[in-house]
Amino acid sequence: MRIVLVGPAYPLRGGIAQYLAILYEKLRAAGHEVHFVSFIKQFPNWLFPGKTQIESSEDVIDIHPVQRFAPLGVRSWWRTYREIKKIDPDLVIFKWWMPFFGPGYWAVQRWIRKNTRAKVLYILDNVIPHEHRPGDKFLSRMAVSQTDYFIAQSKIVERDLFSWFPEIDKQRVTFSPHPVYDCYKPFAGNQSEARQQFGLAPDAKVLLFFGFVREYKGLKVLLEAMPAIRKNYPDLKLLVVGEFYQPRSEYDKLIQELRLDDAVIIRDDYVPNEEVGIYFAASDCAVLPYRSATQSGIIQIAYALDLPVIATDVGGLSEVIQNGVTGYIIPPDNPQEVSKAVQAFYDTGGRSAFVENIRSERGKYSWEGLIAAITSFHR
Repeated sequence: MRIVLVGPAYPLRGGIAQYLAILYEKLRAAGHEVHFVSFIKQFPNWLFPGKTQIESSEDVIDIHPVQRFAPLGVRSWWRTYREIKKIDPDLVIFKWWMPFFGPGYWAVQRWIRKNTRAKVLYILDNVIPHEHRPGDKFLSRMAVSQTDYFIAQSKIVERDLFSWFPEIDKQRVTFSPHPVYDCYKPFAGNQSEARQQFGLAPDAKVLLFFGFVREYKGLKVLLEAMPAIRKNYPDLKLLVVGEFYQPRSEYDKLIQELRLDDAVIIRDDYVPNEEVGIYFAASDCAVLPYRSATQSGIIQIAYALDLPVIATDVGGLSEVIQNGVTGYIIPPDNPQEVSKAVQAFYDTGGRSAFVENIRSERGKYSWEGLIAAITSFHR
């Protein structure tokens, strides 16, 4: 099959760009002819909350895409369509995660549907966004009105799709879970050697909060749980690793109020790909105290790197984490439940008690399964 992927790619950074680059390689390895028409930028600078949209990693998947699309650039929408028409694909795949892209996607898809033989497929990260803005549903409706097929990456996303757009034929929708991120190299040493990089004792207890920081990620809930956790484990450390997309000062203030200055290690930055493995190697468990979610790429990084996960029962997180087997599922917005789960985790035996379960479970989250879902619409 001749396939075009549309979305961000290197030199743009982020989990979506990484995901699409892996998908590109996996589709090619499966024997498909694959082309990539990339974004010029993901957001105007005045809308982007981070430090930069450009990838700083040395270890990258550079697929040498053709850059054409800009979310607010009407001429770029036409150039994107013209590039796709020149390729004459059977299928065009868009990654959908934000209504902001609705007008541009709508225009490109409409021209594709009117003037080519290609079908259009959305891989859905979110339907209802985490942070709501006026017009979200209208912009999303524009885009999905021109879409032939949908793959939902969690059951909650599938439910949200039909909640917002009940008129969509269920035969046009399938479910395929988010695959594991098998692109990050494991740390070459052992856990003690990883901890030495951060000045941590080899026998320390270490929790990991990984990924950019926004209100819905629930980092404040985890910080509020730390005093109770430290009563049982006075030397426990929390690694907070990810760029702050809201003022860091409010978190620093909370850390001081809770007297956690010596317990929390913060790296307020986007982590290059080649450094991801060391944080997961140094940790006992990842904690995702999200207040809302659909699915999480962080879980799929953790599974790829043999790390258990404690996460809240929001969105599709409980679809992926087997409670007491690969981690723990807890109620959201509840510091006491975070503390209890951490204690249960260590009482069970810590990281080593979960590793074999994770290795067994992650087989459910293969790229081959996603590719089978993609090609199923054209059989």
